[in-house]
Amino acid sequence: MIDVGTVRPRISLVRLLEDVGTTVLNPVVGDPEAVQEIASVVIHDPDDDSPSTPDSMVLLVGITGGERIAESVAGLAERGVRVVVARVTTEVSDADRESIISSGVVVLTLARGVSWVQLTSLLHSVLSARNEVGHIHSRGGGPAGDLFAFANAVSALLDAPITIEDRSSRVIAFSGRQEEGDGPRIATVLERQVPDQYIRVLEEAGVFDRLYRSDDPVWVSAETLGTKMGRIAVSIRAGDEFLGSMWVATGEPMSEDRMRALRDSAGLIALQMLRLRGGADAERRLRADLIATLLDGGSGAVDAMNRLGLGTGPALVMALGRRSFEGSSKPDDAAHVVRLTDALAMHLGAVHSQSAAALVNGTGYAVLSVRGHSPAEAELQAFRVASDFLDRTGASGDTIIGIGRVVTRPAQLSRSKRDAEHALEVLLAGRASGSVATFSSVHVDAILLEIASEAAAEGFSDLGPIEAIASHDAAHATSFVDTLDAWLNAFGDVGDAAASLHVHPNTFRYRLSKLKGMAALDLDDPNVRFRLMVHLRLRGPR
Repeated sequence: MIDVGTVRPRISLVRLLEDVGTTVLNPVVGDPEAVQEIASVVIHDPDDDSPSTPDSMVLLVGITGGERIAESVAGLAERGVRVVVARVTTEVSDADRESIISSGVVVLTLARGVSWVQLTSLLHSVLSARNEVGHIHSRGGGPAGDLFAFANAVSALLDAPITIEDRSSRVIAFSGRQEEGDGPRIATVLERQVPDQYIRVLEEAGVFDRLYRSDDPVWVSAETLGTKMGRIAVSIRAGDEFLGSMWVATGEPMSEDRMRALRDSAGLIALQMLRLRGGADAERRLRADLIATLLDGGSGAVDAMNRLGLGTGPALVMALGRRSFEGSSKPDDAAHVVRLTDALAMHLGAVHSQSAAALVNGTGYAVLSVRGHSPAEAELQAFRVASDFLDRTGASGDTIIGIGRVVTRPAQLSRSKRDAEHALEVLLAGRASGSVATFSSVHVDAILLEIASEAAAEGFSDLGPIEAIASHDAAHATSFVDTLDAWLNAFGDVGDAAASLHVHPNTFRYRLSKLKGMAALDLDDPNVRFRLMVHLRLRGPR
């Protein structure tokens, strides 16, 4: 079994299905009311015989067809599993259905178009909501509890599906019955974010301006949005602070009484969001402090690693930053790194449960426990996780991640941190392609960067024949540096070197002869060639 974000709050299967909705999951065999506790989500690995707890929901990823599902369910039932999720692509035969029923396991089917990653993210959100501590008092006998409970209560009150969104239009809770909405609403819930095209429409229509200025609900017609259903939105605020908004999917404007009930509900949700934010801020500060202690190494690292739930075995560090493009202005770099670090923490929670991420001194860091993997396997896995994260968030253009080498003890994590930072610097300097780099793959470039930095500090950056040739190029509009670089990269093959610069070989030979005479270079000497190649690499991409 592979844990995908275990949490310890408990929720009945019926309540979980109400929160997630039939947009995502539907029971096909068994009685959901018979399962009173769900506390974790795991992926089924047929080759893993480790025990599974009765309160686990098991995802049958990659297992389709009634016969294969029935076989898997039978084996899992013997290990105490009571709920599984499968992607049923064909009808389940009567024999297979009888086999599943006799096992006592409830089988849920994953809706078409919903990915396993989306499902784990939604389930983790719903389960984590039950992990909050403390309660708020209700006003006027209204409900108190987590945001999903509030969303369901408001949905029942208004007879329509509800989403609760933060200031960035990210969905932080939603009610059941989302299948009653239209396509864009379902996409919003699955992706946990309002699609960009609808945000632009709402901005152009002045909807957000009205929400910022007023507590009154705002009606947005289906024609305005270009959707099948309209929306009613109301701001969620605490005093003058705008915390977010609540959105109702409905075919027509609601009555004045229901509008008033929606506005009153926003006040209750504001109290709950403040409480959750206070707890989240405290948890975030604690996690950042623990990760900072861990990254410093030393005697406190072992305790910090245990408190983060990472054990004491082999681990590695990721560092996340933002690439600055020439001529571009990025005033929100700091906020961008904060958002991406939070997103990385959520992503790792779904795909690599023994991990922790936080912002430390302006850089996003993640520590991954890699017990059971060789260093090479662990680095490759981390590379794939980081690449998948950037692809899924669409941030691979300007967000970069450096990966440090594996260390065997927590006290050594400071070294992996330095490695990750060096890999990040190589990516920032444009000395490595792509958006993710492991230190082991770019350590030579990291050494060259360090030498170049020390040379600049000592005033040596303008010495050597390369700088003299570059000065001649700048003054006379020649390209001798490119000629030399191409020739060295082609190992002296004039044909290949000329092709790389798109010139005739005779033109290239002429330039090379002029270059030798101008700089008095003995290109037949291997030591001279080596020094020239180092100088060119120290200059970096121009």
